Amino acid sequence: MSEADGQLEPRIVITELDELLAVNDLRALAGRSIDELRQLRDRLGEIETGLSFARRMAQGRLDILLGELGARALPGDGAGDGLGGTDVLGRLPDVLSGQSRTMSQPRPVRDVEIPAFADEILAPLDQFITPSQLADLATLDDETIRAAADRITAYEQAISRRRLEVHRIVDEVQEEIIGRYRSGALTVDDLLN
Repeated sequence: MSEADGQLEPRIVITELDELLAVNDLRALAGRSIDELRQLRDRLGEIETGLSFARRMAQGRLDILLGELGARALPGDGAGDGLGGTDVLGRLPDVLSGQSRTMSQPRPVRDVEIPAFADEILAPLDQFITPSQLADLATLDDETIRAAADRITAYEQAISRRRLEVHRIVDEVQEEIIGRYRSGALTVDDLLN
């Protein structure tokens, strides 16, 4: 697949998800035991956690870049001063708290273990802009920052699409579980055993 500007759309590869889907035919969920369905749902939940983490990390980098560009556009700060004439790290809390992507309230932080594949998903972010460049944005020109922001935006959108795919699959599995309770095939006692 390609984007309108001719660049390839980023592809988010999660081997664990692909393997999980290869051995779990979603068209045959009705034939799976309740324990198998719950295990599948839980494993998909872990994968969603890794995708959510990667997405938030991409959004954080993007917020920093956009915050820098916004600060450079403020009158009276002087060209190249960036973030109001102060370093990125000093203004980081303001930059990250000031960018809201949704109208909803942020979810509370959960104590979860991030799957190992999240590191693989995050690796390309360092190709778009290195951590040392991110810490010293004043040395970069506007065009370099905009280009990195554009690449991170496309990457974050690819992560989001993959995450939505996982949500859809979780919903299918959950619907099968709920359907069994509704039909009487399972009872609350089955849940407690």
